[in-house]
Amino acid sequence: MAKIAVINSSAPTYNLAAHKMLVEFKRQGHEVFFSPHADMWSLQCQKAYFSVIFTWHLPTLCLEVNMLKSAGVEVEIGGPAATAMPEYIVEHTGVKPFLGIKESLEHVRGPFKATFTSRGCPRACEYCIVSKLEGTRMKEYSDFAIPTGRNPYVCDNNILLTTWNHQRLVVDKLRGVRNLDINSGFDDRVFIRDPEKYWQLYNELDLEAWRFAYDKPEQKDAIKACADFLHTKGVDYRHILVYCIIGTNGDTFQLAQQRLQYLIDIGVSPYPQRYRPLDTLVNAHDPGWKEGTPENLFLYYGNPFVWRSCKWHDFTLKRKLLNPPGDGQTVRFANRF
Repeated sequence: MAKIAVINSSAPTYNLAAHKMLVEFKRQGHEVFFSPHADMWSLQCQKAYFSVIFTWHLPTLCLEVNMLKSAGVEVEIGGPAATAMPEYIVEHTGVKPFLGIKESLEHVRGPFKATFTSRGCPRACEYCIVSKLEGTRMKEYSDFAIPTGRNPYVCDNNILLTTWNHQRLVVDKLRGVRNLDINSGFDDRVFIRDPEKYWQLYNELDLEAWRFAYDKPEQKDAIKACADFLHTKGVDYRHILVYCIIGTNGDTFQLAQQRLQYLIDIGVSPYPQRYRPLDTLVNAHDPGWKEGTPENLFLYYGNPFVWRSCKWHDFTLKRKLLNPPGDGQTVRFANRF
């Protein structure tokens, strides 16, 4: 048996692949070091496995990989960021990363807070890594692990595009899981084709919220129809969360603000998400807007306590009064959602 290091290079974000490696290597009898960074203990290992989710963590990963390599440690690298920017990793470490999803990890069972019951998404949105990482064809698993913990979640990227039999299996197996989060949400364009059917099925689960996304103009009518339907079932804005990506190529501050305000107007809670190019090494991507900032949109539309207590105009006026140019201060609102 060997000493093995498993490093989650995107900590503190939960990393399902890294957790699976930890469980599987321990099950095989190895001595496993699990950490967000390479350090003196990992230098004593025979092999190190790096899993990285976000591309802006790649520079640090490369430094740590080179440190271990110089000490004679064998290194393997994988994860969404590795699939997004393999050339960068090869250039800076000489290590060719594993691309895509490692099938051997898909069927590892353990006390994981997250699970995938399917992989893939045919939408292939230009700002999304899923089609590159998992492919556009849907792949279903029947032996998926039941997520555990205080906030367990399902990570499927488009569960409504799996077969009806699979969805029925998912609900049957996850019934009884408390506060379940179907984290990537439901595709509104599919949900609205037969909302009563999907409501009857997924209402059997103890869902944290009904999640959807409004990223493209063609979704405008579908997302409103979904909201209207859920309102007839007694679901209010606090339990309908809608992702809304802002700052994509061609997006403007005005268009982003209009999309977010539209979501409030139809009675749901917006969840603004910052667009980041798939090859960025910078976390806080700047869309280059001349007026307004993404931070204003996050502070206002990402906090129901704020947008339910004041209008956008009053909010921006208060921001200017409390944060005059150059004072370096930031207004902080408590999220009482």
